[in-house]
Amino acid sequence: MIDIKRLLDKPKVVSVVADVNQGKSMLLYDILENACKEYNYNLYYYGLRLDFDKVNSQRIYSIAELEDIRDSVIIVDELSSLFDMDNRKIRKSIENTLRLINHNNNILILCGVPENFKKFIAAKVDMVIYKKCTLADFVNGSVVKQRLLNYNGYERGTELLNLLIDEAIFYDGKHYKKFNVKYYAKYDTKKSNQEILRLRKSSKKSSIKCGNNVHNKEIKKEVI
Repeated sequence: MIDIKRLLDKPKVVSVVADVNQGKSMLLYDILENACKEYNYNLYYYGLRLDFDKVNSQRIYSIAELEDIRDSVIIVDELSSLFDMDNRKIRKSIENTLRLINHNNNILILCGVPENFKKFIAAKVDMVIYKKCTLADFVNGSVVKQRLLNYNGYERGTELLNLLIDEAIFYDGKHYKKFNVKYYAKYDTKKSNQEILRLRKSSKKSSIKCGNNVHNKEIKKEVI
């Protein structure tokens, strides 16, 4: 389990970085579940598919709403859908938004894939949580990439930070610590997805029939 007190002790920006389908959202729910066991807090969130109602919480839909929040925990899942980071004209406005986090006494958790953390966003990040990542997808020269390259645990190879789906590494600004992420079936929005490839019924019959024919031929040969 992650050190909740260390993670949520004061205003800051935290990034959760992982490749697609590596359990980023499940990690966010795990943080929220563990935090509400010991603490009361106000929660605002963007991008989470399922609501979290165990504390005083509210879903937000815009940057204007985010900038008006005070004394709270804020989660932004799917970072790139809230901030248009490919538009250089609004880069300054994004920097101003992130600067307000400390001023408004908030803890902001930004969740995205490695390429979402451009240099100007990564520079505002105080702590990082890594799940499985492809190193080549990080922005060269970004603080988030450099902190990962500084980690020399056996999980980091030349191409991947190779962690299991229920594993993560927390960098708190000074130290790295590996921890396990709990699985919550109620927050798994992908468990009901149908398999893309489904075996045809006729294929099963053909396989059985084909197997019988081969077996019969072998018997005939032995008789001869």
